[in-house]
Amino acid sequence: MLTGWLFDMYPSVHGITLWFIDTEGRKHCAYDRFTPSCYLRVTECDTDRVAALLRAFPFPVQLSREARREVYSNKDWNVLRVSIGSTLHFKTVIQRLERHLPHFVFFNSDISPQQLYLYETGLFPLAYGDYDIDGEGRLVGWTLHDAADALEYILPPLTTLTLKNQPDVVSPKYRKLLQLEVTYDGTTYAMESHAPEEVLGALTRHIQRCDPDIILTEYGDAVLLPLLARLADEHHIPLPLNRDTTMGYITTAQSSYFAYGKIVHKDGAFELAGRWHLDVENSFMMGEASLDGVAEIARLTQLPVQHQSRSTIGTALSSMQLSWAYRNGYLIPARKREPEDFKSADVLLLADRGGLIFQPEMGYHEQVAELDFVSMYPTIMVTHNVSPETVNCHCCRNEAVPELRYTICERREGIVPATLRTVVHKRGIYKKEKKRLKVLGDERWKLYDRRQNALKWMLVTCFGYLGYKNARFGRIEAHESVNAFSRDAILRAKEIAEGHGFHFLHAIVDCMWLHRPGATEADYEVLAQEVSDTVGIDISLEGIYNWILYPSSKMDPRMPTANHYVGWYTNNEIKIRGIEIRRRDTPVFIKRLQGEMLKVMGEAKTIPALETLLPDVLAKAKEFVDLLRSGRADPLQLVVRRHLSQEAGEYTHRSANAIVAKTLEEAGVHLAPGKSVEYIIIDASGKRNPEKAKAVALYSLDDGYDIEKYTEMALKAVETLLLPFGYDAEKLRELWCPLPVRTKHQRPIAAASDQQELFSSG
Repeated sequence: MLTGWLFDMYPSVHGITLWFIDTEGRKHCAYDRFTPSCYLRVTECDTDRVAALLRAFPFPVQLSREARREVYSNKDWNVLRVSIGSTLHFKTVIQRLERHLPHFVFFNSDISPQQLYLYETGLFPLAYGDYDIDGEGRLVGWTLHDAADALEYILPPLTTLTLKNQPDVVSPKYRKLLQLEVTYDGTTYAMESHAPEEVLGALTRHIQRCDPDIILTEYGDAVLLPLLARLADEHHIPLPLNRDTTMGYITTAQSSYFAYGKIVHKDGAFELAGRWHLDVENSFMMGEASLDGVAEIARLTQLPVQHQSRSTIGTALSSMQLSWAYRNGYLIPARKREPEDFKSADVLLLADRGGLIFQPEMGYHEQVAELDFVSMYPTIMVTHNVSPETVNCHCCRNEAVPELRYTICERREGIVPATLRTVVHKRGIYKKEKKRLKVLGDERWKLYDRRQNALKWMLVTCFGYLGYKNARFGRIEAHESVNAFSRDAILRAKEIAEGHGFHFLHAIVDCMWLHRPGATEADYEVLAQEVSDTVGIDISLEGIYNWILYPSSKMDPRMPTANHYVGWYTNNEIKIRGIEIRRRDTPVFIKRLQGEMLKVMGEAKTIPALETLLPDVLAKAKEFVDLLRSGRADPLQLVVRRHLSQEAGEYTHRSANAIVAKTLEEAGVHLAPGKSVEYIIIDASGKRNPEKAKAVALYSLDDGYDIEKYTEMALKAVETLLLPFGYDAEKLRELWCPLPVRTKHQRPIAAASDQQELFSSG
């Protein structure tokens, strides 16, 4: 009997190979026989046709009839079950059937064998328990001392080896030279040689010495591990990346796709057998919540950790729904099948609206309270039973949805609320525990913060996934219903607040900003409780601002922007949304400029006090502008990051993005659409230098930078904060830089000591 954690699982010739870590940190390999199945809705006469297609496979494929429930009608269907005797060839069999039977409906067919195994057995990644493994290495039974939705659990003792290219200055995706840096047990080792076999040999010795459970990389999926695997194969050097030496690497292709108005790129996966390979550059969740967040989500979703770390939040949410459907005997459609209901023109006008947003009152405001509905959309789904199969059901006539008068089923709980209830509950408890421990000074608050942050993204995504065109359990009417409930909630909250004399400054879907002269924190708490009791959704006081700024639009200074604001809370914390310092494409230099200004402004508790600090704020900003215009700013702090919208050869205009992408392509570096490119602007107009910009990897100090372009960016960042006081970019230019300077600087960069003195606060 082994006491420990289920660590890894993947398909193999035995069925499913499993790895465990016991309480002493030892690793154990086992297997379990498993036959994955899919379902087809075919007539009796078509069953023979399916059987004929399956005879060609050299492994057993069994057919049987079974009654399974269809999710939308909630009725039992008689379907054909196809049990495939090889987990390694499950996808191949499905593809053959789909190719020859394109007009038939498939169920449970695009779920991986390891997911089906976990759904079937009720196991989940990192499940702690007693596992019974027989003498032949087969898992024959288990007793879990854990639950997927457990609030308190312990992760196994994991060893980590960090592997990355050197040096750090240039992104590895631009580099071809094999220079490795390995870190484990608190020590870093550099490996550098012109002979790849020497570096591979040294890496092999480090892996054998450390025997890591996790290999942590940067750009490991896209560049590093594929490169190492190729070199190892070319030089016939066995590289022990896999702990299971009988298995190959599990790889997927990169992809680019259109989502939310832009092209998004996703690097392919490079997963290992018996170890985890986690690429921090190819994992949203690792960046947002680290390993603690990935583990939290993997336990709930029953997705293997390596796969979970690379998956979108929508994929994670979908897996929870698939597991619930599987356990409850529902057929899982391979593709979304429910069309949008017919709507009259007047209903369409009402339905085709999003959440309610009020335009803010531009400028600075003081003593403003921010009240947030707690997980508004998920709470609406859970409370009102909003789910694709419950909205406009055929059994109820209640007209439950505000304005739209859609019906919502009262006879059964929907898949969406059933799966979200646990997530909403857990996150609420984690947030309370984080707050309690932080007050006590207990460092464990960071653990609960990472866990709740991971769950937050799942709750943020769940609403959009309802209307996603490819969501398995998605339906636009459910999406519209949630929006209708949210609009009703914020309007009712507004009426209550104004009834108590509060001035309504701004609102964004689930958050509102209020002000009443002399109002205390207790007054806002009383208001929040009344709104919660009336609306049925908890709303909390996020904080009270000493001052908050709603800046104007860059396109029209007379117009506000709904999702841009910055303010200092009374507890001396700052909140920033949408302005330059928060944008990913803003150069570090500009972020630091705005950050230093805000640091000075944070000393003010009122708007009059803020006005008295204006000379200091302007002086701080001018330091940065003067440094820029002297030509001695560090170019590496001027790097601009942009996403490519198409292939390098498809650009027809000469934008900086297009020029840099084509230059890199000529240098042998291909960047797919959706990938980011980093460059330094050397002549934005292209009049003096047709290159306009240089990629960071190809940049040299003699290239200089476009002083006027970066000055313009700096002045716009200052304008964002100071326009309400009458300082726009043009006025600042007249005050600080009335004379133009040459585009390309020729002076050497300031010495390191000078840079450190100038930016000591950074």
